[in-house]
This record gives sequence, C-alpha cells and structure tokens, in this order.
Amino acid sequence: MRGTSAGGGEDPDPRDVREPWSRPDVATLTPDRMMAYIRARCPWAAAHTHRTLAPYLLEESAELMAAILEDERVGSAGGSATADAVEAELADVLYQVVFHAALLDERREAEPGDTWSSLQQRLVDKYVRRHPHVFESSSPVPIADVQRRYQDVKAAERAEGSAAREPSAEVHAEAADEALRILSDIRETMASRNRQD
Repeated sequence: MRGTSAGGGEDPDPRDVREPWSRPDVATLTPDRMMAYIRARCPWAAAHTHRTLAPYLLEESAELMAAILEDERVGSAGGSATADAVEAELADVLYQVVFHAALLDERREAEPGDTWSSLQQRLVDKYVRRHPHVFESSSPVPIADVQRRYQDVKAAERAEGSAAREPSAEVHAEAADEALRILSDIRETMASRNRQD
C-alpha cells in the first residue's frame, strides 16, 4: 500500500497519524488511498458508518438523476456543460462507493484498498458472467434473448449459491421506507436550494 510521496520517497502509510503528518503525492493518489487518508485524518469522515453514510449515497444519486434529466432536456444545446455535470455527479456517487469500501476494509481489518480491489474484480466477473451474449458470442443477439439469458444466469447463480445473500423481505421493506423518508428530505432540500437561486 505504498506509493511515491510528494518528496519523491515512499508514500506514507495513510493510517499513520503521528504528527507532523507526512504529505502524500496527491497527483498519484488512487481512490482507495485517497479514502484511507480521509478516513484516518478527517474527524468527520472517521465518525461515519455505513448507516450514517446512506443518506449521502441517496442524495448523490438524486443529484445524479437531476443532472441526467437536465442533460436529456437540454441535449446538445447544453454543450459539454450538462455532460460535465453528469460526470461530476457520477464522481460523487463513486466517492460514496469508495467510502463504503473503506469501511469494509476496517471491519475486516484488511489493508486499505483491499475491498476496492475486490469490488472492481467482482464487478468485472459478475457482468462478464451475466453477458454471455457479449463475451461468448460471435454475432449479435436479439434483445429478447439478451433479457432471457440475463435472467437465466441470475437464476443459475442463485441455484448454485454463488449469488450474494439477499436481505430478508422485512429488511428490504425497512430499507425502502428509510430511503423514501431520506428522499423526501432530499426533495425538500433541493426545492429550498432552487428557491434560493
């Protein structure tokens, strides 16, 4: 978990909070290392849990949706400004993903970045497996077949136990209720911001 520091030497361990802090080379930071520094050195970030971060993930997702809708409405007349807004909101959603990955590293007592690396590989493995029409086919497949095959792969994953464990229906309902409450708060906040503009 070492890189090159701003001084050209070894990048400091982000978990080393002895003062004075060694400064990392921010030009070479990867998302997982950036988050390790933030979690170790920012009291606001250090205080968060998955649960306390959940509203921020929903808020960033709502802001991404707003940017997407604006980009669709404006279209090419908006130039690159609306596309840049979508990209900025995607970065904010990704920040939340990196944050949650860092929390899992800490829970597992893993090296900073282990979950981020695992997450990237899991993403590739899962969606290559679920898209055999892309990675195992030599010709295009009709969309109806794509949807059927995708569902077949998901069913096979569940049958062989390789799919991630799904929360219970009760937990899903609780999560949906909490998300709706948070989204209602976000809607009020966004409306208030728009009135101030």
